[in-house]
Amino acid sequence: MMDDMRAFLALDVKDDKTIKLIEDVQKKLIQTGADLKLVETNNLHFTLKFFGEINDALAMKIKSSLENLKFKPLHIVYKGMGVFPSPQRISVIWVGVDESCTDDLLKVANGVEERLKGITSIDERGFQPHLTISRVKSGRNKDKLLALIKEHENQDFGEEMITSMKLKKSDLTPKGPIYSDVYTFPFEME
Repeated sequence: MMDDMRAFLALDVKDDKTIKLIEDVQKKLIQTGADLKLVETNNLHFTLKFFGEINDALAMKIKSSLENLKFKPLHIVYKGMGVFPSPQRISVIWVGVDESCTDDLLKVANGVEERLKGITSIDERGFQPHLTISRVKSGRNKDKLLALIKEHENQDFGEEMITSMKLKKSDLTPKGPIYSDVYTFPFEME
């Protein structure tokens, strides 16, 4: 039995070219002198649903609710950069996806939300497909940061097939979170 865990449902980024392009842009972000906490490239993922602290019983319920959920592998095209919640008050810098992928990602996110109704709380904000590549800790050098993001707002970051979704746990450490896979839900291969 495990103790309570901080858990979320994710789609991992595995494509080496994409990871390299994101690393390159992260280096440029650091060069702006902004106050940033970069996301480690081995932690890059889409968060389909964040659960917060859950216990074993809830983890098992989530697993059994999602086990027979069928999705085709997702063809993802990584494209563009932006910020949340707004350019005036940046807390997250993200890499997005091409519009052609949005519907398939939403189908997975909505399918998950539908299956977990009554088991976990509904995310009121809804799913917005993005990869968090950095958190912004203060407004230092914000203008330089925004100029760089604008430069890359339509950049292509590669593509890949995502063939599974994962229930992950997040252990928070002083150096940043350490993610580990709890369950893998493979997508249907054709």
